[in-house]
Order: sequence, then structure tokens, then C-alpha cells
Amino acid sequence: MRAASSLVIAALVIAVAPAAAQYAEVPRALPSPGQVLPGLPAASASFTSAVQIGRRLFVSGPFNTLAPPTGGAVAVDAAGHVVPHAFPFFRGIVHAIAPDGFGGWFVVGDFGTVDGRPVAGFARVGADRVLDDRYRVVADGPIRRIALAHNRIYIVGDFTVVNGAPRRGLAALDLVSGQVTGWGAGFDPAGALRALSVSSIGVYVAGPGHVWGFDAAAGRMLFDKPVFTSDLAASSARVFLTSSQTNRRVYAIDPLTGADLDWELGLAFEYIPASYGWDGTEVSALLLDGARLYLGGRLLTTRGHSGLAAVDAASGAAVDWRPAGPANRGDPSMSLFRVGPAVVARLSLGFGPHTLMAFDRVTATTLPFAPQVQGDVAVAAAAPEGAILGGSFNGGAGGPARPGLASIDLDTFTVDDWMPALTTTPFANTLAELATDGTWLFGRTEGSLGGTDARVLRIDPQSGAISAERTFPSVATRIRAAGSAVVISTLSRTTGTTEIGEITVADWSYRPLASVSGGQVMSLDVAGDTIYVGGNFTTVGGQSRPRAAAVHRVTGAVLPWRPLPDGMVQAVRAAGGRVWVGGEFRRVGGLRRRGLAELDAATGAARAWNPHIDSPSIGGVVQLHLDGAGYLYASTALPFDDGIGGSFAAGQQAPALLAFDLATGRRLPWRPGAAAMTAVLPDCLLVTPSGCLARSIAAPANLQVSRSAGLVTLAWTLASSPARTGVRVEFGSAEGRADLRAVDLAPEAQSYSIAVPPGSYVARVRALAGLATSLPTPDVSFAVGPPDRPAAALDFTAVVDGPRVSFAWRPPTTGAPPRYEIEAGTERGRRDIGALPVAGAATTLALDAPAGVYWARLVAVNDAGRSGPTPDVRIDLTPGSVCGSAPARNLVASVSGRTVTLSWQPSEEAPDTPQQIVAGSGPGLSDLATLDIQPYVTSVTVDAPPGTYFVRLQPRCFGVAASNEVRVVVP
Repeated sequence: MRAASSLVIAALVIAVAPAAAQYAEVPRALPSPGQVLPGLPAASASFTSAVQIGRRLFVSGPFNTLAPPTGGAVAVDAAGHVVPHAFPFFRGIVHAIAPDGFGGWFVVGDFGTVDGRPVAGFARVGADRVLDDRYRVVADGPIRRIALAHNRIYIVGDFTVVNGAPRRGLAALDLVSGQVTGWGAGFDPAGALRALSVSSIGVYVAGPGHVWGFDAAAGRMLFDKPVFTSDLAASSARVFLTSSQTNRRVYAIDPLTGADLDWELGLAFEYIPASYGWDGTEVSALLLDGARLYLGGRLLTTRGHSGLAAVDAASGAAVDWRPAGPANRGDPSMSLFRVGPAVVARLSLGFGPHTLMAFDRVTATTLPFAPQVQGDVAVAAAAPEGAILGGSFNGGAGGPARPGLASIDLDTFTVDDWMPALTTTPFANTLAELATDGTWLFGRTEGSLGGTDARVLRIDPQSGAISAERTFPSVATRIRAAGSAVVISTLSRTTGTTEIGEITVADWSYRPLASVSGGQVMSLDVAGDTIYVGGNFTTVGGQSRPRAAAVHRVTGAVLPWRPLPDGMVQAVRAAGGRVWVGGEFRRVGGLRRRGLAELDAATGAARAWNPHIDSPSIGGVVQLHLDGAGYLYASTALPFDDGIGGSFAAGQQAPALLAFDLATGRRLPWRPGAAAMTAVLPDCLLVTPSGCLARSIAAPANLQVSRSAGLVTLAWTLASSPARTGVRVEFGSAEGRADLRAVDLAPEAQSYSIAVPPGSYVARVRALAGLATSLPTPDVSFAVGPPDRPAAALDFTAVVDGPRVSFAWRPPTTGAPPRYEIEAGTERGRRDIGALPVAGAATTLALDAPAGVYWARLVAVNDAGRSGPTPDVRIDLTPGSVCGSAPARNLVASVSGRTVTLSWQPSEEAPDTPQQIVAGSGPGLSDLATLDIQPYVTSVTVDAPPGTYFVRLQPRCFGVAASNEVRVVVP
């Protein structure tokens, strides 16, 4: 019946469909070597959704104009106007810029490419405005601050490894080569660093609750001072700190000992009322410039300073320096920079993005400097034009006007003349989501609980006309094009329930399918006749389906698909008989899976695919996209343990974009910079801030390695591709790293030989398309003697299910080691717990482990020595972390003849926890019987032989206590 009706609907769609798309469905022409990959037009506000029809990309969001993007760093003239093409294009966020003393700049942040070339987080731009390839600095997390002194480059941030060397938040690089030095090695701040200042004698950093001082010559720690500070400024005589103490907003400490100095700030502050109950005055930024110390923040002094002030650095006496512009008594977020003759203040006035104002450093006269950029300015540095600005910019100003919906030509990356027949305005009735069946364009507005109706539109992609519209007196939460229909979920304004329904494309009629209550639908996807939904709801169609469910598209019946996640499901994707979910959960489908999992399409049971991600309890994975080439992309709302040797601090709010191999679950060592994902397109991955990360070139395959004395040969195969412009071979000191060497070869090269010194190495190969690169091949490992030590194992993983930990790995690419050792420690890189030997032929090991959080790595061993370790994996066996810490309670038993009825109240914290009934011959024993109980069951009746039993309810997960125990006597 379904097939017949589908044929009729298909015929109707063909009859009314608009003309075919004007662009051929072929990859766009990629740039030749040396050209910059074109940037996607940026919007005056963010993109919320995007779909592709032919060679056109349709984007929606609360914008009103589009224009070429500006990147994370731009040059502006003295009036603040952007100078086009005067600075390289940074795709991502720039946190800090430091002049190099030779007319160029060092730039750090959370970016992934510079002028289309893969450069992650650290770059030097010469005086000629060209990227300097001599500096190859690879950190496993964002770099927040940079300073140049003592022939070194000091960096601080959220990283733990720099160029393969362990450096926790602080590293010193050689100024000439950019290589990591031994200065400050071994420092562990136990958190992310946010402030850095240097003097002729010391280096000073601030992190969570501490300020540390280091000797500039040797890197020896001078002091560790427990104090909270938002900024610091150092000289050889004093180190100035901001303070939240009421009586000391700024004070000075000894640069060698950290002891408080007899130095008083010569300013008194007026009280600024604060809505949170504390004194609202706060100094949040310092700038030490010669004899003056400039202050910025949420402040008002008795001398009339507002937002900015200055004092004599030696005495603390107030200086008559009163800028007329800022009256910042709200948000205390502020930074200060010296740019030529000006003190530039980064102000946050109200709820908008940060802006800059410049004042003469001597007279406080306001200078004509108002940067004409869209986005959030983070830093400013002097330049011949005026200044180099860094931050998170989205451009979009001054371009073609569009009413929150536009078409972009993917051959030229320019805005089409296409104008939709919409009356939407930014942030009011904007199209929140787009979908397409390849012919029509569909859009939805959200509506509101306050009374605005949601709309679902059918839009002609050629004319822009609205050919059909349906209004829902509710909030529309999701839509998905599914063949001849559009599946939609709507939230009722009156009942609070969600309805899943289907709009037929041909006649635009609507048919409800199932109701959802106890929460909202946050994601849905369609595979054949099955609709998969995720969210924070409890029931679907009157049946218990907490947070995830499946509904039949024809009958509306709730299907027996029960993953039972223990946290919210925010993303669902289904394709090729496989289903993936992302969210805040720690357990789903009966197994421990943190934030991302593959589930059986029929039952909801977790599959063996287990990606390397440790999602937090708040935020988690919020988007999933498939690329059709064997990769799954996940976007997270908050920080995560990246599973490949790095971590991101709890204070970081930028989303992270991850990529996983669909075959193995392996997390790809790919850092495009902080970005939120909008869509995966055949040409590229669309991200916000506006960008299109090229992915239109196939990766090499079948990488093999062979050795002959000190000569190593790599060989691979290539797919036929006219777009390929070269092949890149990368060498690293450990899996996932490319910190040793990169060699670019001809487009058809399929082998490479090189003589290398003794050591242990990994390698991978990528295809090049202009300045874009493919994803890498899986790593190969090899070692060169003498002595002929083993190469490192690869793809070391650990899967936790209850107290059981299952390890798996690939053997080294060259050599067969007689044995392995699994090293475990209480921290990353340590082996203080011990080493467990494993027989050489084995590539798996399963064992039970006690409660705790561990770090583990694998080492291959032979008679000649030990290989390098695999990257650490984190193993969390914290009691209660799987399914809550509260047990079931109030277990009671009743006996009638030989029939025993047990009933209980489920755990309030985790009612979906699977349980076991355990019976023993004595208190605390389990020697008689064990019976598995499904989640949400609260009673059971069984027949038992005569005897006395001691019965309790035990959660089938690790570290959770049992219920109360009852004594049962069967006569």
C-alpha cells in the first residue's frame, strides 16, 4: 500500500516540480597550487542551517546582509577601516598577536588554516605579510597568550603537548627555530592558564587560583602563590596583580619570592551596585607601559575615572589620565593594549560584541579609531596601516541584502542574485532550519510559546516563490525531508506535548503520527519507514521511551527500539542500516558510551563502534553529520577530553568539531579550530564562523612501510582524481602527530624513500588539492636501529563496561614484538600504578579494575628495548559515574504459598538503570540465584522452592550500592 501511494505522489511531484537546478552536480574546480581557497560569504549574523541543491548552497539565519569573510585577523587603517588582503586569512579564532621585532607578527589562537594552508594555533606572519613556513608549532589545544623575551617565545593556553613534548599550559620555544626548549619542563598547573607577563628577570603566569613565577634564565620555579587574579603585569621590580578583595583592587608582589610588597594603589573606588550581591567594582585588566600602570574594568573612582584609570607604577599615586569615552559599569570583561601612541581598550558595553577605543597614552585624548569589523575583537597590535586586529569575525557587513535566506554559488563562492519571497527579519520569524528533497527547498520558522505560530514553507529554488505554506499553532522543533514527505515535530503551546507528523510534499496535507510527552524532541532522522527521535522526553505514543525512540512512518506505531540512554540525546543520524546518537549520556544501549554511540537499528542496543570521546555532563554532542565517504562529524557544545592525548579546559566555551572513522570509531587528529557545524556538503564542511573546509579529494589508501638498513620506504595507492595537485607525507614522533617532517610530492607519486636516524616513528599520507588536504591514511609505525627496538603499536583503545575494561590495538606495522606492556598511572604520562605484561601475539585484553580514574598506554617490548608509547587513553571507573549513585529502595517481599512477589521504588537519579535480583543463603551472599530485571520494572513475581532467602536488588553497573536486603521464607 505504501509503495503504490508513493508512486502516485512521485508522479504529482514531477508534474509540479520546478525546472532542474542550473548547476551540474560535479565538484567545483579547486584552486591551483599557490592560490588561496576561496572563503564562503559571511553573514551579518550567523548561519543556522544550510542545504545544497545542485551547485547552489542555500543558507538561512538571522542575517540581513552577506559579504566576503574577514578571517580571524585583519589589518585596519587609522580610521578603523579594513584594508582588503593586507593580512593572511586565518580560519578560526585569534587570541593574541605579538610583534616579532622585525616588522612581522606571531599570531596564536584556535585556528585551523592560514590562507588555506593547514596551520593550527600558531603562526608567524612576516613583514611581507606572508606566512613563514619555518615555524611548525603543533599544540593539542588552543594557545591563549604569547610573549617574546630572553630569545624565547613563551605561550600559555589549554594544551598539554607541544611539538610532541609534554607541556601543560606553558611552553618556551626557541625564537629562531620555533622548537620546544627545556625551559619550564615539568610544570603542571592542574588547569588552564589565562594570563602571561614577562620581565627582564622572570616569567609570570596565572591560572585557577594561583600565580606562578619562573626564573627567566633557567626556567626554575621561583614561587607558587595561591591567589585569584584576572590579569598581571610584570617588571623587574614588581609584579602587579588584579584582585577581587574589597580593599585591594590592585597590589604588587616581589618578582623573586611572590611576597606582598608595601605598595598601595592611590585610587579609591565608588560602590557600583551589583545584581549578584557583591561589590560590583572590579579591575580586570592591567597594562604596564614605562612608568605608568593603566587599569581597566568595571570601576568608578572618587576622582571621576570611569572604566579606565592610570597610576604611577613606582608609587601607586593616581595620574591625571581620564579618557572621556568609556562609561563601562556593566560587563567587567576588558583588555588593554599598547598600539603606537595609543592605549587601546577592549570594551564590552552592554550585551553586544566587544569593541575597541583608543586614547592617547599621555593626554587621554580620544583618537579617531573605530574598527569597522563584524564580530568580537580580542587583541590589537601596531601595523603600518594602523593596527592588526585579532578575534572572532564573521564579516557580512556592506554586502548584498538578503532577508535571512540566500543562495551561494558553489563554483565561485559568491552570493547569487536569487531573492526569496520572504518577509522575515533578523531574529523575528527567521527560518531556523532548511531541508530539501533535491527539488524543492523547505524551511521552518520556530514560532514561540508566547503566541507566534510556526510555519513550514515549500520554496521554489529557482524563482524564490513560496509555493505552499502550513501554519502550526505551536513551536516547530525539527524538520527532515524524507522522499515524498517532510517529517516534522511540533511542541504544543497549551499542553506541553510534542507531536511528530508528516507533510505530503505534493498536496501539502498534514498527518499526525505520534505524540511525545515529558520533554521535547531535539533531533530526528528518517531511514525508510522509520523515524528516529532523540531529546529529553519520557514517553512516546503512551509508551515509556526515555530520551530516544523510533516511530513507524506509515502506522505511527512506537517501535521496539529502546536504547535507554541515561542522559539527553541531542543528535540522531541514520543511514545505511546504521544509527548514531549524540548527547549528554554516559550509558546507552546497555553499554557505557560517553556522548556518542552507534546503536542497532532494530533494537537500540549499542554496537561495538566506540569512538574516542569523553563528553561532559553538560553540553555534549549537539550535532552529527555524515559525509558519505566513511566519516562521521560531531560538534560539541562544551569542552571534552579529546581521546588522542589532549584535553580542553572547563572554562572554554567554544564548540569543538570532531571527525570519526565510521569503520573503527577512531578519532581523527584533525583540528579545524573552534567552529560550530552547520552542514556537510559534497564539496566541503560548512562551519561557523563562516567557512567551508574543503573535503573534495579522496585520501590515499593501503599505506605500507618497509625498511632496508636506515632507508625507509613508504608506498600507497591513489584513486583517480583530476583535482589532485600533490601528495603530502607526514612524519611524527607518535601516533597522530606530524611534528618531525612533511614532504610534498607530485600528484601521482605512490612511494617515497628516506634515510632516517635511529628512533621510533609514525607516518601518514594525504592527498593535496591546491592548498586543501584530504583526510590522512591510518598511521603506520616503524623503528630504525641499532638497537633494533620495536615500533609502536597503533590505535590503542579502552572500552569500559561496568568494572570491565577491554583493551584493543593494532600491532606495529613493522616487526612482531614478543610481548607488550600496558602502563597505567594516575595522571597522563605516568606509570605509578604499574605495568601489566601481555603476550606478544595478543591484540586484546579484558580485565576487571577497581574504582578510580586512570590513564593507560601500550608499549611494545623485545630484547633490544621498548618502543615509544601509544597516546594515553582515559579510563573512568568512578563509582556511580555510569548510572547514578542512588540505588533502588524500599524493597519489600510478600509470600503466597510458593509464589514470591518482590516490589520496590526505582532510583530517583537513574530510573532506567538495569537491575539484578540477587538471592543468597545468608546476609550479603549471592550463592542461590541471580535474575536480570529490565529498566523501569518495579515488581516481579516468581515461584521458589521451600527455604529461607536473603534478597536484594543490585544495579547491573559499576560502583552503585544495592537496595535494602529482605529476608524471605518460603514454607
